[in-house]
Amino acid sequence: MVVGLVFTSCEPMDDIHAALDAQENIVVGDAEYTLTGDDYDDLELGYGSFSSEDDAKADIPDLLAEMFPVWGKGSSVLVGYQLYIGNAFGVDEYTLIQDDYTTSGSDLLGFQSDAKPEDFLGDILATNITGADNGDYAVTNYFQFSGAAYTITPTVTFEENFDFGDTAGDITATSAGVWVAHSSSGYNPAEYATTSLSMDGYPTSDIGGSIVISSSKNEDVNTTFAAPVTSGKVFASTLISINAVGDGSYFFHLMDDSYGYSARVGAKDDGSGNILFGIGATSSTLTYSTTSFDLNTTYLLVSSYDIASGISNLYVLTEPMDTEPSTPEASNTGDANKGIQRIGVRQSSDGPSATLDGIRVANTWSAIMSNDVLDDEVIGDKTAGQMLYNFNGSTWELSEDGSYLLASEDYDTMGTDYGQPGKYNNFDSSMDIDAYISTFLGIKYPFAQDDDNIDVLYKYYSSNSGPQTRGNSYTYMNGAWMAYESTISTTLQFGHDGISWVPDNTIKYTLTGADYTYIADQLTGNPDYDNVSLTNLSNYSDFDYNWTDAQLLYSMSILADYLNPTAEEGQKYVFTYLLYDNGINTLTMSLIKTNGAWVLNN
Repeated sequence: MVVGLVFTSCEPMDDIHAALDAQENIVVGDAEYTLTGDDYDDLELGYGSFSSEDDAKADIPDLLAEMFPVWGKGSSVLVGYQLYIGNAFGVDEYTLIQDDYTTSGSDLLGFQSDAKPEDFLGDILATNITGADNGDYAVTNYFQFSGAAYTITPTVTFEENFDFGDTAGDITATSAGVWVAHSSSGYNPAEYATTSLSMDGYPTSDIGGSIVISSSKNEDVNTTFAAPVTSGKVFASTLISINAVGDGSYFFHLMDDSYGYSARVGAKDDGSGNILFGIGATSSTLTYSTTSFDLNTTYLLVSSYDIASGISNLYVLTEPMDTEPSTPEASNTGDANKGIQRIGVRQSSDGPSATLDGIRVANTWSAIMSNDVLDDEVIGDKTAGQMLYNFNGSTWELSEDGSYLLASEDYDTMGTDYGQPGKYNNFDSSMDIDAYISTFLGIKYPFAQDDDNIDVLYKYYSSNSGPQTRGNSYTYMNGAWMAYESTISTTLQFGHDGISWVPDNTIKYTLTGADYTYIADQLTGNPDYDNVSLTNLSNYSDFDYNWTDAQLLYSMSILADYLNPTAEEGQKYVFTYLLYDNGINTLTMSLIKTNGAWVLNN
């Protein structure tokens, strides 16, 4: 067979000589190299690490070909690189919904007070979280009622727009008995005005007229609604504009059928001519807010009376609000269990001169703020709860030992200034999270022992995805808590096979004096080695010309097992050793582990 070579250059001999030179000038070298940031950029690895060893094996050879263009077969490079090995564990966060509470027998958005959440949360997580791995965590958020809870239909019990015609005058007369006096009857009566107050979004607004009270008058009036309210919470609201304020007294309140007062709303001068609003419960001693409000400005006052507890709260609004604020303007506690059937308006010398309009009484905040047909609401005090669960490979279990979920007070111990975790009770990308947590653990567990381990879960705020829960594992070593590293520094060895760089696990090893001695010790007494001097082997640290190839191979296999007793199948060694034969000669022998034994790797 004839093989033809085709050259396309103008000087064919140039190509032949270049090919010969490339073969004759191949360099065999060994090197160690650690990838740099520029290398990762060249490989388009924006995170500065490989996501798997297979990716590193696939991508690094091209980089080595550029770095070592003249190195050839027999060359090796030990490459250091960053490898992402994954987080210590996964974290889910789950907030219960109505269907979850239903499994516990609660038809409300929360566990009933006598329920044990841990009896249900494991199964709830199993239903709602799929794909969890062994060791993963789930932070569960839920609500539980602290006492009796029930549903209620938002209902307006009473509404007053003072729509009593076009003639101003005594409120008891113009209302035709809707409003009646219960104190100082006929003496400087409260007045009906044909103008009204308004506030955008408030349903009882800018309708009919209004009631006008004065600090120079004395008559107190009330109106009765159809049926008394004997349970739950009663809300009462009114628009008000005060044009003068005195030393302080109540002017608007709830009443029972026996003229017992509740939720007495009052006002007084703040010392600068502005208004402080306050509330009393069943007594006339009021608790005033510390916020000053303006004269001749329309505000929406909302008071409430909790019949079961006797607590009265007051809110002062500049616009309607869909939900009840978490903090009232003022609060007071008095007698409980007073049924409510009347609204009272009072005049006194210490009270304000003002216009009131748009009075409403309802059983919910939402009914005060809307005339729409509203969905039923759950009534009852409930608190937010949080439990940490761990996945054991098949079920979710309440996590106790070996884990810790940071609480608000824990973040506070790490500093509450801007840029510190306690400022917002979370970490963010600007903080050295592991340093903070390691220090925290050192304080919390002062008697930790080496190899103690704890998984810590914490709140993290991301500008892209908002608040989330994350975590990491920490191990106590040499007096400090060390964080688990999701990205590690590791190495891969590559060898040149004559064509390209390939992953290569070859270990190049040069025998030491101790190695020769070890081999001699292992072969002492073996009759197969009577033809060689084992004493000379250990004394001179070399083999001599009497050693056969088979004896040398067996010696190297003994050494390989000694150096690497757990070597995996396919592990390679290149041993460099000395042999005396009319002088010292440096030789190599290549071995590979095949079927559990070391054999020549030619």
